[in-house]
Amino acid sequence: MKIRAFFDDLKINLLITIPMLIIMYFSTKNISISFVFFAFILIFITIWSILSNYLGYKRHVKIIESDGFKKLLLKGFKIEKFNEYIGLNGIYHGYLFDIYYNWNATTNSKNTRAIVFNIYFETPKLNNKETDHNLMIKISEKYKNSYFSLLPKKYLLCWREGNILMNNTIGLKNPNYDFIIQRMDVLVELMKNENLKPIDKESIDKLRKENKFACIPEIEIYYKNIY
Repeated sequence: MKIRAFFDDLKINLLITIPMLIIMYFSTKNISISFVFFAFILIFITIWSILSNYLGYKRHVKIIESDGFKKLLLKGFKIEKFNEYIGLNGIYHGYLFDIYYNWNATTNSKNTRAIVFNIYFETPKLNNKETDHNLMIKISEKYKNSYFSLLPKKYLLCWREGNILMNNTIGLKNPNYDFIIQRMDVLVELMKNENLKPIDKESIDKLRKENKFACIPEIEIYYKNIY
């Protein structure tokens, strides 16, 4: 990971710990004790952040060598790299997918470790060729995750204009091929049920040239490469 990432994390850690320093000072009226407490918390959070990012990124890279990903490569998927980002890209039942590991994903639980399935589709258009946002909102509401369900889903759907990200929490063991296929089938069935048509990679690449934040893998190391 780059030095820039370390300083970015340090800035965030300072924003978290400086209010603690202020609160501690007003509680104790002792600047020395407050500063020692502040320094300890800052060092602890910084070390934890560095370790978490190091191990997370290591798995982000190594998961490509897992059995599930290897079988996808045999089925025609390709390894896609964008500076520090690495993932799989390919076609399944006519739909274009990105598949990758994100250790800081938004999920339905406290576990932020997730395998992400990013499926692309042609955005529904109105007669004036503008995106039909009302239809997209209506469709996404049908699949909205409920936090009050007795059987909450183990994945979170994040809807975008032209793609859906399915964030699936995983443990220490990498997902096998059957798990990957089952999740991809869920997304393909959703596409077909809502009449969302496939889109090719050339069209996605064109969209990314027009808007560098459109239809991309949503992971921090990808964003940092295009700012």
